[in-house]
Amino acid sequence: MTESASPHSTARDWTYVATRALARLHDVDANTTLVRLFHGRGKTHPGFDDVTVDLLGDVLVIALFADEDETVTELGALLQSGVAAPALASNDQVRAIRGCMMQLRRGRQTVAETLWGEVPERTEGVEQGLRYALRPQGNQNVGLFLDAAPLRSWVRERADKRNVLNLFAYTCGFSLAAIEGGARKVVNNDMSRPALDWGVENHELNGHRGDAVAYVPHNLLKSWGKVRRYGPYDMVIIDPPTNQRGSFNAEKQYPGVLKQVANMLAPGALVVVCLNSPFLGRNFIENQVARWMPAARPLGWLPNSEDFPEAEPERALKVGLYQIR
Repeated sequence: MTESASPHSTARDWTYVATRALARLHDVDANTTLVRLFHGRGKTHPGFDDVTVDLLGDVLVIALFADEDETVTELGALLQSGVAAPALASNDQVRAIRGCMMQLRRGRQTVAETLWGEVPERTEGVEQGLRYALRPQGNQNVGLFLDAAPLRSWVRERADKRNVLNLFAYTCGFSLAAIEGGARKVVNNDMSRPALDWGVENHELNGHRGDAVAYVPHNLLKSWGKVRRYGPYDMVIIDPPTNQRGSFNAEKQYPGVLKQVANMLAPGALVVVCLNSPFLGRNFIENQVARWMPAARPLGWLPNSEDFPEAEPERALKVGLYQIR
């Protein structure tokens, strides 16, 4: 692969991607089947800025972020050959892979195609011993954001005996981590009832007590009473979408969220402030927290996952850690 390879060239050397993806696949821990195997989106692989490869349970998913039609059939075939290679045959997780699909992503639109094997509507993946229900054919949101794995570990290590509020909970990944870490209670809020129902399924998969988890399907921008009544909170995770039409705009609405959360915190509470915007940097979080949550003492920034290398870290997921004085 040459440094000058075009991101949309039809003559790309897909062995470059396959070799790196298969090497990471070979190293996957036995307790983990949820991994970004190749992260071209971080712009650290010239010529492949538009390509990612993920291990999602027992399937491989190649995502191609392109404005024009292009095929990754060759990459799929290389991965299929690599999965069956004797050098990988000793890895049970590799032998269990049953299919590979391509997602061609154009903005909010996604076209999916199975390249080989079987890609089910529903499957399961494991991260650090926790099971997650996945829908690999479910457009762009398969059920878990892999780049947030370090934060799930951080929450799990610090949740013991805490009353936790998980805002913009999606399928409740942080909630699973908190309960597994010994949280006294977790309150999950999201405006999507189906997403929270998915979270219920995830907790059931892991045998978690139902009375330790609450689900609040509600638009916080209309009122906060439904989540305030469960407080005060000893830990709050704020992980909103950057700019979701009709739902949330980080630049405009993050300040109001911080202002409301500041009134629901117990002394010593931990607050996690996430931002996944390529246009807003760490200084945005720092300035907003300083203004709207003045009692919060910065603890630093959570390092990003090693599986998501970034040439421009400020454009990637940013996770600010704080504690109330």
